Amino acid sequence: MASILDNVRARYRPYGQVFRPGDRAPFTGTYICNRGTMLPPVRVQLSRGEEFPEAEGLGEHTRWKMTNIQA
Repeated sequence: MASILDNVRARYRPYGQVFRPGDRAPFTGTYICNRGTMLPPVRVQLSRGEEFPEAEGLGEHTRWKMTNIQA
């Protein structure tokens, strides 16, 4: 049973580094925050060294991921 749960968790594990508000952007680029299924994602364009902001309505629970999409 444990191996089945581990397989499911591994399938949905986020890929890549996740950033929180206050962290500094390691690269210049577009970052995305998924706010759930009913709300559209939030995108920000940051330069290297800029701090990640809090997303609307998420506060300290905001998690940013890097994308390859240029806004």
